[in-house]
Parts: sequence; structure tokens; C-alpha cells
Amino acid sequence: MIADQYLISRNYRQQQNDRNKLELFKNLLQPHFLFNSLNNLYALSLRKSEETPEAIVRLSNLLERVVSYSRKETILLSEEIALIEEYIALERIWLGECSFIMDFQVKGDTEGVSIPPLTIYTLIENAFKHGIRKCCNNGWVTIHLVVKDDKILLKVRNGVQPCEDNTQVSPVATTGLGINAVRKLLESSYRNHYHLDARPIGNVYAVDLIIDRLAA
Repeated sequence: MIADQYLISRNYRQQQNDRNKLELFKNLLQPHFLFNSLNNLYALSLRKSEETPEAIVRLSNLLERVVSYSRKETILLSEEIALIEEYIALERIWLGECSFIMDFQVKGDTEGVSIPPLTIYTLIENAFKHGIRKCCNNGWVTIHLVVKDDKILLKVRNGVQPCEDNTQVSPVATTGLGINAVRKLLESSYRNHYHLDARPIGNVYAVDLIIDRLAA
């Protein structure tokens, strides 16, 4: 009897600890998003762009959804995709006349599929922050999201500015706040049933994410 109570108490503490960690990692993503967005808004205001009012409205709506989603353990994948599409539309305003090439594809049945909030979104945001924004008029990003019966597969590729010194570390590091928070969030949600690889390959930054849906 005492042993059973001990096990129940230990399991409860472990579950509570896991929930607290999950909240911490999700909360890390909110200031990451807000900091990047405020920097973009400041740059837009300096250009005295006529699109500044629209950008403020879009950012307000996007921020409201980010805060709402981050309070949940999971959201629908379709909601995350819609958030990404809204973010890309906002980036087009941020970037102004700076053009870039995008290949954004979603394949498979996303109906009823859930993921931790802001996981994929943050990886896309990083591709813009460290890639598109630093390669004005030469920027490009490829985003391929595939949903299979038992897996979610994401491939993100973006161009990066080459280092002047080949011995230097790539300008995009895998130790950034966004990547680390996403990795911890995935670990809390899927344990070892996911794979996240983020690395530079020459002048390309590559991110590959595989989530085992059966482990959720």
C-alpha cells in the first residue's frame, strides 16, 4: 500500500515536472518571436514605409495567435501552417523591395494532426532572420512539409552569406535560442521519437525534422 502511494506520488511529481519544463520551453519562444518582430517593425518605420500601419495590424493579430497557441500543449498542424503563411505575408512587408524566391509545399493529410505550438514556425522564422534578411535580392528558402501515416517530415533550406574566412563558423549557429527551445520542446513532447538536424552545408543552411506521430 505504501509502495503504491509512493509510486503514484513519484509519477505525479514527474508529470508535473514535465509540464513545467514544457511551459518553460514554450515561453522561451514568445520573446524570441516578439524581439524579432519589433526589430522588423523598427526597420520598417525607419524607411517611412506606407505599409507600416498594415504591418502593425498584421503583427498585432499574429502576436495574439502566438500567445494563444503557446498556452496550449498542442495545436492542429493546420493552425501552425496558417500561422506560418501569415508570418510570410508579414515578412514580405518587412522586406519591402528586397525580393526572394520561395518554394513552400505541404503534402499529405494534415486533418486532425497535432504538434507542439511554434515548433515548425520557429524554424521558418530562423530561415528568414538568418538567411533571407541577410541575402537581399539573392535570398531563397525551400520549405517542404510532408505528413505520412506515422510521421511528419519537414525540410527547410535557405541560402546564407558566405564567411570571408573559411575557418569561421557559419553565421547561423545551431545553438541559437530558437533552435534550442524547439529541440527542448520536442524532447519534452516526443522523447527520443523525433530527429532534428540543423547544420550549414556550404552556403546553404539545412534543417531536417522528423516526428514520429505514433509517439505523441
